[in-house]
Amino acid sequence: MFDELMNIVIEEEKKQKKIVEMVSKMDFPYRNILYKVYIQGKTLVRVADEMGYSYVQICRSHGTALNKFDEIEDVI
Repeated sequence: MFDELMNIVIEEEKKQKKIVEMVSKMDFPYRNILYKVYIQGKTLVRVADEMGYSYVQICRSHGTALNKFDEIEDVI
């Protein structure tokens, strides 16, 4: 049972590392938006405030960032 749980934890850590690596390859501001939302766990409202953009602008950029992330994922 313990070995199974450890294997799950190790696999999840590998996935997280790959995601961080993929996000780091993205251009600004998309990299920052995805990092703040999915790595730091911040809301889009908070990200907009921190980056000095409107909430609507961050929402649009977030959608674009997710599309760009998918493009990177297809390459890897």
